[in-house]
Amino acid sequence: MIELNKNDYERVRPLFRKSDLHLPLQAILAGNVNSQIFVDNTDHPQTAVTWTGYRFFLTGVPGNTELIAEIRKIFLEKYSLSAWKEGIDSYVLYYPNEKWEDFIKPMLAQKSPISSVSSYYSRKTEHVENSNLPEEFSSWPIDASLLSKTWSNKEFLTDELVSERKSIEEFLEKSFGICVTREDMIVGWCVSEYNTGHRCEIGISTHKDYRQQGLASWMTREFINTARSKDIARLGWHSKSANIGSAATALACGFEKVQDYPVYFGWFDDAINLANNGYFAHTRGDNADALGYYEKSIKIGDAPDWAYWGAACEAAIIGNEEKGFNYLFQAIEHGFDSVDQITQSEYFSNFHSSEKWQEVLKKLK
Repeated sequence: MIELNKNDYERVRPLFRKSDLHLPLQAILAGNVNSQIFVDNTDHPQTAVTWTGYRFFLTGVPGNTELIAEIRKIFLEKYSLSAWKEGIDSYVLYYPNEKWEDFIKPMLAQKSPISSVSSYYSRKTEHVENSNLPEEFSSWPIDASLLSKTWSNKEFLTDELVSERKSIEEFLEKSFGICVTREDMIVGWCVSEYNTGHRCEIGISTHKDYRQQGLASWMTREFINTARSKDIARLGWHSKSANIGSAATALACGFEKVQDYPVYFGWFDDAINLANNGYFAHTRGDNADALGYYEKSIKIGDAPDWAYWGAACEAAIIGNEEKGFNYLFQAIEHGFDSVDQITQSEYFSNFHSSEKWQEVLKKLK
C-alpha cells in the first residue's frame, strides 16, 4: 500500500462514493478532515484505506492476501499508534460489502474484533414544529458564550466537541450545535459532525439521569431547524442496530432508515478488548465462551477489575463454584468493591449458605 499525495485524492472519489453514507470519507476528500489515504495503486486505485478518530475505513475491493497483510501493517503500526497517542482507546472498522469478510479475519488476526450491525438514517432539513421545553430546562446554541459559563459537568460537552475537531475553537468555527441545561448542569447536546457541502451528520447524547423525558427528540427537532438555517440540506444519523432508543428518536423526528451495514469494533488494549469480548459473549448467552475471554484477559495481565467480576459471574452461571469464588476474591482484591452488585447478584444466590460466601462478606466490610 502506498500513501496517496493529497493533490491526488480525487483519484479515490469513485471508491469513496460507494460508501457515501459515511460522510467522513467525503470530508477527507474535501480537505475538511486531515487524514492519510493509502492505496494499492496511485494511478488507478482499486483499494483504499483511511481513518479519522476512532473510525477506520476500507474501500474498494479487498485484493489478495499480500495486500491484506499490508493493510494489517497499516492498521497496527500507523493507525493504532496514532489513535492511541490521541487518547483514542477503541476503533470501529467500516467496510463496503461482504466480499471483505474473509479478508478482515486475517487482517485482524489475534485482535479478536467484535462483529456488529449499525444502521443509517437520513432526512432533509425541512422546518419541523417543536414543543416548548419544560420550564426547568434551558436551551443554548453551542458558542463561546455558553462555554464561558460555569457548568458542573462541562466536560460532558467539551469532550464531544473535540472528538472530531482538533480543538474547541475549531468546532466553534466550523461546526454548530445546541445543548440543554438544568441549573448548573449540561443534560444533553446535539452537534453537527463532518460538515461537508450541504450535509452533516448528527452526534447526540442525553445525560443518563435525564433520559426518557423527551429531551433527545426535542434537541433533534431543534437541531434540524438550526441546520436548515446553516444551509445544511441533508442530515445523516448512525446508530447501532441494537440501540432501540436511538432508532426510535430518529424515526420520530422524520428520519428514514436507509440501510443496515456490518462493522467490526474493538479496543487497542488486548486485555480490555478480550474482557469486552467476554461481556458481549455474556449478552448472547454464551457463558462458557464469556468465561474463556475473561480468563484470557486476566492471563495477559493488567485486566480491569470488572474482568475478574465477569469471570466470577460466568463461572457461577455454569456451576463452577470453586472457580467462581476464586475470581470473586480476585475481583475484590483488584478493587471491584460494589457491595450491592456483589451481594444482590442472582448468579451467586445459590452459594450464600457456603462458608466462602461469609468470607466474601467479610472482605466487603
